[in-house]
Amino acid sequence: MAVVGMCQCASASKANLQSKRSSGFSSVVRLGPQHVARARVIRPLKQRCAVTRCEQMNGAAPEASVTCLGEALFDCLAEERGVPKEQVKTWIPYPGGAPANVAAALGRLGVKVSFVSAVGRHVDLTPVQRVPEPTRDVLVTRDEAGEREFSGFGAAKNNEYADCFIDADLIPEPTIKNSVALVTGTLGLSFPKTAAAMRKAVSYARSGPCSVLVDINWRPVFWESLSHKAVQMVSEYAGGADILKLSEEEAEWLYGVHSDQAMKQPELVLQAVPETVQGVLITAGGHGAAYCFRAANGAPLIKGFVPVLKVKVSDTTGAGDAFLSGFLYSMVKAGGLSAFQQDGDKLRSALPVEASHAQSQVQFRPNQHWKRPRP
Repeated sequence: MAVVGMCQCASASKANLQSKRSSGFSSVVRLGPQHVARARVIRPLKQRCAVTRCEQMNGAAPEASVTCLGEALFDCLAEERGVPKEQVKTWIPYPGGAPANVAAALGRLGVKVSFVSAVGRHVDLTPVQRVPEPTRDVLVTRDEAGEREFSGFGAAKNNEYADCFIDADLIPEPTIKNSVALVTGTLGLSFPKTAAAMRKAVSYARSGPCSVLVDINWRPVFWESLSHKAVQMVSEYAGGADILKLSEEEAEWLYGVHSDQAMKQPELVLQAVPETVQGVLITAGGHGAAYCFRAANGAPLIKGFVPVLKVKVSDTTGAGDAFLSGFLYSMVKAGGLSAFQQDGDKLRSALPVEASHAQSQVQFRPNQHWKRPRP
């Protein structure tokens, strides 16, 4: 019979380990056997993961304010700029995946968070069920100006990674029902097994007070075989959310609202989604973010704009995840989505302040450079 592990796990550094021990970060993961040979070069076990506790679930609901479900992967950034992936000689791996980033940042902010995912065996949680697929490596090329392009994956095919095989039967119902929010992306929708798990998680949230937040996080490279169905599949799933987080480009791609309009009039995006969606968060990179939420008792919409924070930028990877973590942190502190809808001032004051708390939370340093092997 399958075993689900509830574990407290830390990332590479001792500082991160201590941080997550104190925050109560927990995860529900399915694991696969040893990664392809090059993964041992990318992520030596001793450097990449330290386990503080692992036990079999006994049916008791762990305390969690937020449950994040989705991919945990490695963004492998090209060291050389301005060249296609075939000419890249050195890749730098960073732990990533939007749901994983959000979970890690929330843990560092002190929020009790659970993470549901599937990863490869190189994460050493021996008692946990294993799957035969590796953890995903996403290859990210950069142009001369540093702009990123998600250009492909490592040795395995797109549909052969562990995050494609999150099992619906192992989704922790009590954890989700007792959470303030369930957070998912949409990348998993392109893989049938994970898509079923995502939908089951949403159904569990709907049976309790848990709000559903969907981060569109559009990455065409994940949808190669289903590109013709992507808009329909993503929009249908997003329509079941309480809160949508999307970029200005995604607002135009998915709902036909021009980027400039989305930022100046975020209510146009809210009007384009089903009435059951209670709010939208729209990010525009270095240009800030806009928001619009339905208020309680038919009161006027709560909307506004959050200017960009003036900070030294090393890399923009994970910036949107940090922003989302700040929002969720504020929502948990306030008492949930309904608290924001009942008091618009709480929402207006929370976004710029709490986003600043989160801006430093998603920072992962690579342990080493690695060279892509010749085929």
